[in-house]
Amino acid sequence: MALSRRERFNLKSRMIEIQQDDRSWTFERTNLLLSEFGFTVLDRFDSNGEFTFGDSIQTITDADLVEMYSLITGADDDDVRAELETADSSLWKPGYVRVFLSHSAMHKQFIGRVASELAVSGIHAFVAHDTMEYEEPWQDQIEHGLRTMQAFVAITHPEFLTSAWCQQEVGWALGRGVPRYVIRYPADPAGFIGRTQWPQAAEERDVDVAARILEWISRMPEFSDQIVTGLLSALRAADNYLDAGATAKRIATVDTLNVDQWSELAEIYHSNDQVGGAGLVRRELQPYYRSHGQAWPPQRTNSVDP
Repeated sequence: MALSRRERFNLKSRMIEIQQDDRSWTFERTNLLLSEFGFTVLDRFDSNGEFTFGDSIQTITDADLVEMYSLITGADDDDVRAELETADSSLWKPGYVRVFLSHSAMHKQFIGRVASELAVSGIHAFVAHDTMEYEEPWQDQIEHGLRTMQAFVAITHPEFLTSAWCQQEVGWALGRGVPRYVIRYPADPAGFIGRTQWPQAAEERDVDVAARILEWISRMPEFSDQIVTGLLSALRAADNYLDAGATAKRIATVDTLNVDQWSELAEIYHSNDQVGGAGLVRRELQPYYRSHGQAWPPQRTNSVDP
């Protein structure tokens, strides 16, 4: 993947900031890094700073830039590439938790309904037949979804086990090491992912399966802040009062919000008429606001107190 000028600039800028602010990056350690990549080292006696770290890496290749960035920040190479791809991706909804939902094409309607239930909870489930764009190579888009997913869920229908595509998706998830979850519907998964005892859900409705996935995602600390971000994004995007009410109900289960999140919620309340004018939203959020000592209805964020 070739990096854009914007991506190269952002990666370089972040590395320079860390070099300047993090005391663990001593002069000796910085030069060790530069020499490891074959770049000109800095001169200890250059008191005027005429030749800097940024000057040394000016012509760094994309591959070396990603590797150096991962060394300085501690991020995995694949994660850096995935975040860069996600920034310009139209496959994922901005702010939502990115979950690849692996399934047999025979059950695409059921899986589509599961994904719709997850959407009002701030989780974007990649479902190949719904998520992919027209006039784009379908296999490339699936691979892009697998590279940029944050979590992986397999719905193991009997047909799942005989699908080469589904098995490759499982292998990709195992190789990337992302959080993974299996719902037996009702087939037991095969291979390495089958070593865990996964829940059986053959008699459950789509809403119940979605609730299982939401509960699993919500338990992981790495997604705690993003769940709120996704919920607020889903509430902002709600185009009917039923979806707005469903999302508001899930927001009301969050322990608390920070100052910026309360402000964003107030802004959404006043800017989306499916939120501010909906009785379902009021029923869910009014007790939540009052239990956290917040004024109801929320004040406009640009209001000025007298």
